[in-house]
Amino acid sequence: MSQKLVLDRIDRKLLNLMQQSSLPTFQQLADKVGISQPACHRRIRRLRDAGVILGDISVVNRAYSERKLSLWIEISLSSHQLDMFNALIDVLRASPYVSCCDVITGDTDILACLNVADMEEFREVTRDFMRRCPIIKTYRSITVAQHVKLQPTLAFDEE
Repeated sequence: MSQKLVLDRIDRKLLNLMQQSSLPTFQQLADKVGISQPACHRRIRRLRDAGVILGDISVVNRAYSERKLSLWIEISLSSHQLDMFNALIDVLRASPYVSCCDVITGDTDILACLNVADMEEFREVTRDFMRRCPIIKTYRSITVAQHVKLQPTLAFDEE
């Protein structure tokens, strides 16, 4: 197992800036954190190589999506048999309908956000999950009435 990379103040500043936009050049980022462009490029490459930066995405306006209906589903499991649990996690990770998924504590085991076109598609997707993953005991759905915040970022202290 590799050692976790220690982030210094400049790394944290770069990470905060890069989470605001993936469009600035290395030179623009370097100017904002007070280092040279080559040093900035090396740092960002090091952050990518170490797995600190996992990728770069564009956040799309939901109004343009074909799947405007969002539902959170709370999944309860009938067992915690590791191979069946891992198979379920693989199904959820691979699903184009699942935008967020976490294993949680409490009475529910997994919380996932699904984005679908309509309730018919939701029923089809959940039936497919139940068919492919017999470890699912029950699920409860909660329909999103209004999206309040979408900010897929992690804030870093810069001190």
